[in-house]
Amino acid sequence: MKKITLFIVLSLLTIHFIGIARDGGLFRSINEDIDLAACEALTGPVGAEDMSIDPVRQLAYIAADDRRQAFINNSPLEYSNGGIWVLDLSKPDSQAKQLDIQMTGSFHPHGLALRFSDKNSIDAGRAIELYVVNHKDISSHEVDVFAISSSGELKLRRRISAPEFISPNDLVVVGKDKFFFSNDHGNSRPSPMVMLEDYLGLPLSSVGYFDGAEGHIVIDNLRHTNGLAVSDDQQTLYVAESTARQISRYQRGESNTQWDLRDSLNVLTGIDNLEWDQQGNLLTGAHPRLFDFIAHAENNDNKSPSEVVRIDVSSEDMSYETIYLNSGEAISGSSVAAQFNQQLLIGSVFEAHFLRCSL
Repeated sequence: MKKITLFIVLSLLTIHFIGIARDGGLFRSINEDIDLAACEALTGPVGAEDMSIDPVRQLAYIAADDRRQAFINNSPLEYSNGGIWVLDLSKPDSQAKQLDIQMTGSFHPHGLALRFSDKNSIDAGRAIELYVVNHKDISSHEVDVFAISSSGELKLRRRISAPEFISPNDLVVVGKDKFFFSNDHGNSRPSPMVMLEDYLGLPLSSVGYFDGAEGHIVIDNLRHTNGLAVSDDQQTLYVAESTARQISRYQRGESNTQWDLRDSLNVLTGIDNLEWDQQGNLLTGAHPRLFDFIAHAENNDNKSPSEVVRIDVSSEDMSYETIYLNSGEAISGSSVAAQFNQQLLIGSVFEAHFLRCSL
């Protein structure tokens, strides 16, 4: 009886770890690149992990931080602050420029999101505020809110903290001081449980909502929650789970704290941030081989394949296609893709450059 029990346990463990290896892309080969018309490497921001575009002013806002230095060593206070950069998309030869954010204390930006004015207002739908996840130290986090002046300057308006900011990654704004945020882990760093969540595939991450005064956990039992997006009518919330390799749609209940799962789509890659394109599709920068990405995080010489996936959410059933795939030579560890007209920007978690490509 003991031998049978041991055999069953070992069999279940083997099946589980095969599943983890599959979800990490261990069995996926990158046989050939899928290229865009042309791609140019732009330097300046190191670790251009997330981007969002203001189509009215034709500006891309970029959250950049030397994360390999600041977080792999678990001592972000010992390293220089990151920054917010902008790229003028109206000029084909433009370069990214860092903005003066005029704030005190640690600033290590992660996810960012824009709040737009009403299209019928005097601001004609331009971005009026920028919300940024800031890792003040390895286990302390906040969301910083910057007002964007008509001249493009940033002025810190509010610093928001909440106990529900466990391990915040991305966010999406739905109103003034109101936003959804993803916790990519259920435990705060530097707990060893963070590693166990990843390697055991534990569904402990979550989505939270800040209502202007306090935070709420609104969706849980997720695996490495990452990018978020919301529909124009704010009735559908899209959630990316990196280690589960899937995107899910949730329908709003009676309030922003009540969400019901509608459906999920497996995209066979470790999806990261989510951005809308101008045709109403979702774009994501993704990690097709997550174990390669872990090796890349530890050493820049280790290449990690990069992928850009376009997700069609317009139909009853979601579908997707890969529009860019590279072995990691052009850019490693892609984390975001943002489109304006025929330009596609691809950022990454650690690289000292990002890509501007032609569609």
